[in-house]
Amino acid sequence: MSYKAYSYFLWEAGIVSIRTNPPWFQWTSGRESPIYVDHRRVLGYPFWCRWIVEELTRKLRFAPSFQAVVGVATGGIPWAAWLSAALGLPLGYIRSEPKAHGMGRQIEGLPKGIGPILLVEDLLSTGGSASRAIATLEKEGFPIAAVATLWSYAGATIASLPYPLYVLLTFPQALSYWEHMGLLSPYQVTFLWRWYKGEIQL
Repeated sequence: MSYKAYSYFLWEAGIVSIRTNPPWFQWTSGRESPIYVDHRRVLGYPFWCRWIVEELTRKLRFAPSFQAVVGVATGGIPWAAWLSAALGLPLGYIRSEPKAHGMGRQIEGLPKGIGPILLVEDLLSTGGSASRAIATLEKEGFPIAAVATLWSYAGATIASLPYPLYVLLTFPQALSYWEHMGLLSPYQVTFLWRWYKGEIQL
């Protein structure tokens, strides 16, 4: 199965939504965007879940050695779980904030002293949530080996992450596929490329 077919699936299944007029979508960072990718909906398609895990596992053959897989809550958790099972490694996950009750933990499932870690996000927009997760893990004594994600907007802030990054699909790649498959109008294509290059401010 090809990445072109996967890109078509994302579009056809409505996992990707695009707007060329407000109201815009809002990312966790607060930035407004004309595109929204809802990877939680991919969970309802077992074939594509298996394909994603197989492709990420293949890419990770070239990653620095790691001893555990950690998902960023909540979107990264299922992908981290499947990757850890495929690789036979311990699984953990990290919340955005410490738990407000019980043991008050922010990091779950990791034995003390284990590492380095593969951090898994479902999507990287600005890279802010990954950076915060990395800072928390390192502060608690869990060194990072690499970061893996299903989707990246491939912007400058993401490129500045200080670890190897393994990406299933980037926004520029997907947009090129959609354009070539005729899924977008010329206006939509131009609008999205101009937004991505920073020529349009929402």
